[in-house]
Amino acid sequence: MADFTKETETTVLINGPFGTDNNSANYESTSCADNDATCDEETAELEQAEEFTGFSSAPNFVWIEAALMLNVFLSGFDGTVTASTYTTIGNEFDAAHLASWITTSYLITSTAFQPLYGSFSDVIGRRKCCFFASVSFAFGCIGCSVATNIITLNLMRAITGIGGGGLITLATIINSDVISPRKRGLFQAFQNLLFGFGAVCGASFGGTIASFFGWRWCFIIQVIPSLLSAAIGYKFVRNQPGFDEAHSQLTSSILERIDYKGSVVLVTALTSQLFVLTLGGNELSWSDYRLIALGFSGIGLLVLFVYIELNTKANPIIPVRRFKSLFTVLLLGQNFLLGLSAYAYLFALPLLFQIVLGDTPSRAGLRLAIPSLSTPIGGIITGVVMNKYGILKGLVYTGTFTMAVGNFLTLLVSPNTPSWLLDILLMPANIGQGMAYPSSLFTFIFAYGAAHQATSTSTIYLSRSIGGVFGVSSVSAIVQAYLKFKVTKDLKALPELSKHDIHKIVSAISRSTDAIYTYPDTIKQIILFDYERAIRLAQLFSSLCCATAFILCLLRDITRSKPANTSV
Repeated sequence: MADFTKETETTVLINGPFGTDNNSANYESTSCADNDATCDEETAELEQAEEFTGFSSAPNFVWIEAALMLNVFLSGFDGTVTASTYTTIGNEFDAAHLASWITTSYLITSTAFQPLYGSFSDVIGRRKCCFFASVSFAFGCIGCSVATNIITLNLMRAITGIGGGGLITLATIINSDVISPRKRGLFQAFQNLLFGFGAVCGASFGGTIASFFGWRWCFIIQVIPSLLSAAIGYKFVRNQPGFDEAHSQLTSSILERIDYKGSVVLVTALTSQLFVLTLGGNELSWSDYRLIALGFSGIGLLVLFVYIELNTKANPIIPVRRFKSLFTVLLLGQNFLLGLSAYAYLFALPLLFQIVLGDTPSRAGLRLAIPSLSTPIGGIITGVVMNKYGILKGLVYTGTFTMAVGNFLTLLVSPNTPSWLLDILLMPANIGQGMAYPSSLFTFIFAYGAAHQATSTSTIYLSRSIGGVFGVSSVSAIVQAYLKFKVTKDLKALPELSKHDIHKIVSAISRSTDAIYTYPDTIKQIILFDYERAIRLAQLFSSLCCATAFILCLLRDITRSKPANTSV
């Protein structure tokens, strides 16, 4: 394992997202051993790159980047604007217990479609896929802005996710087509910064927009930029070099190359599991036969998904046959837990700010700006260290450990915490995420070589996205289940309340946090205390998941596992 890590750390410097080293021979020897044709193409590309000193020779390059970077910004903005407003939306629709679906419905579809954009863009071209992603995203935002109930809103968020899954994915793919290989690292770094800036804007202004103009404007303001990106992209983005325009229509032979069966099964499996987490302890008891049946159905569908991936003749979402070593299991497990922890952390914070610190939605949104800004800082640290010192494994350890420590530090936040100290406590988790995400991704990519770069990247993204789905839903499930149990138990100590009164109170606060402040001080204080404990429990869960991810890092070295089907 030590030898393998050393080799991949060297490889990072050659053609990775931040590296600019000129040692192309080393790149060939460590990453192209399994595919001589691919090596020849990559070598030719690198040789041509030596003669070209600009960013790109593609026509209308500035306009292409304008469209792509708008998409990257929107992706970052949309993620945090919902984190800062989902409690407000749930309260308005009297459905706080379903508010987590505002994000999870988006994540489910974006998770399923994200890897498909790579396959579709190879088959029908980059231009159509880029246009479809932007228009779908805009249409979903329009639907969200006019939704009249929580169910409609969640359905429109799912449509938004269909487009959202391609925003960053296609930006990375198209940039790989048009940007000189030696300059791709600069644009990847800029893309990460712009995504972080979008996240900061969503976190900073989401609560303010919701407070002054209404939460619907959080979606309305995304429509014009996404339609503008669609128009610019349709006008200036061209298909990849060597693409056969005459065979760009969807035919039966082309559809056979797309793993739509695996996508449908994956979406259904994830949805089943999320219904279990959402309904359990709220609408249905955990022992209800319908909930148990739904849980086992989800597990069965996941097994079916693996079977499909093993036997499909299409381009699989996850190439299970190739990624079957202990190394893969541990690294994918680590990224699943990182994704789970990152989203659980992000969506527990607004609840913490509003319930424990007494913030308004706008103030809670502003507090998210600091952790959102910290993530790209971690990415910059990673890029500089990788480029200057050639360290990869150490960054994975440092990033995961820092992220875990940061999660535990948020347990110390209280109403007595000074604002300056609160900002410091919120930074480590996101700095660690900014370091752990790219370093673990590069470890996986360079382990399996440049010939499998696309599938390696989409597989890591998929594992994180699935983790994110469960992270958001887990926060909601933990908070709602604990709150219902503890408040019911504690209110029984008040003789003036009957069982019917207690049931009405529990039902009201599970649907709207605003209902807490309508009760007498004695009842209100009990509810707020139990709510804080529920949030702390969710934070502890996130922290333990991140600590487990760090343990998986250690296990990779202890077991000295190596990737399958590679020469490293």
